[in-house]
Amino acid sequence: MRGTRRGVTGALGIMLAASTLALTPAGAAPPTLPAPNANGITLQSLTEVGGDPRMLDATVRTSAIFTPQPGATPSIDPVVQPVRVRILLPAGYQSNPTQRYPVLYLLHGGADDYESWSKTGKGNVASIVDASPFRGIVVMPEAGKAGWYSDWVGSTDGHFRPLWETFHVRQLVGWIDANFPTVASRSGRTVAGVSMGGYGALRYAGRFPEVFSGVGVFSGGTNIREPGAQSIVNDSMWFYGAAFYWTGLFDGTFRVTGSTQQRMETVFGPASGWGAVNPYDLAGAYDAYDGEMALYSGNSGSDAGIGTWNTAFHGRLAAAGVDHRFCIGTGDHSWGYWRGDLRDFLAHRYGTTPSSCPNGWGAPQP
Repeated sequence: MRGTRRGVTGALGIMLAASTLALTPAGAAPPTLPAPNANGITLQSLTEVGGDPRMLDATVRTSAIFTPQPGATPSIDPVVQPVRVRILLPAGYQSNPTQRYPVLYLLHGGADDYESWSKTGKGNVASIVDASPFRGIVVMPEAGKAGWYSDWVGSTDGHFRPLWETFHVRQLVGWIDANFPTVASRSGRTVAGVSMGGYGALRYAGRFPEVFSGVGVFSGGTNIREPGAQSIVNDSMWFYGAAFYWTGLFDGTFRVTGSTQQRMETVFGPASGWGAVNPYDLAGAYDAYDGEMALYSGNSGSDAGIGTWNTAFHGRLAAAGVDHRFCIGTGDHSWGYWRGDLRDFLAHRYGTTPSSCPNGWGAPQP
């Protein structure tokens, strides 16, 4: 049985401290945050994006990005690098100072960055959200061009490693709750992502069901044991390694050299431990989402392999008795499909579930 998706103002799950944001009128300077340095995060700056008071960029520092390799000297100094989080506030936010809002953590894909979901030619998230039943805050964090939403077990050639999971789940969630008027419980939090970010959404949802209550996946990675998936991870370590945005993009010490196995173990650790971070192995954990879970994938062109892996994952979930929505059809690995996926997911999660899948894909798969 599905739980009520509209219970975002309830007291379910772990409660985190929340403070009311000091509001400012439209067109004024960005608001002053009540707890800018909290949960392991230090705020460096908060700025409007393109003069839009609803869209903010927080530049922060955290020891999770990066951590030195024990017993070695990192090639970068300082090892802690500034990282950005883009935040979209809901329409009417300034006029409702006592209202608390649900939060959508929206994760970007590989070779991309924290800006991608908000760009008009890519995710166009503001337009999609405004036309949806979702009335909340969207948080779009940096996650590395090939960070894989992981706390890397090994290090780059420059002897440092990112801890993206720590930054996002153990630090950023609490920091957002401390600085914005959120529904600060699992009932108020949803995580969704595209491609590499789809793997991240599944990883975080499977590992932290006490933190999130909804999960959406758009052409996402579902099984890191697949040889094709390992090939993608391997190539990403060569092209990008630990680089994010422009940081380290042209610095060879951010890369990871070696075999596919070595690169996989750098990011995820030995294969014997992958059961704790691999969505396919975590299938039973998604029963905690009580139907507030949706998978979307094309099955042709650049999404052909991903469509096959998502279909296998759908079967794995069904075998485990996990209620979920699965939409698949002719489509490739591109924003034209992912925007439709997001529209459908927001309707499913926060409004009335559409009878048909997006992108002309017909009815959801049983």
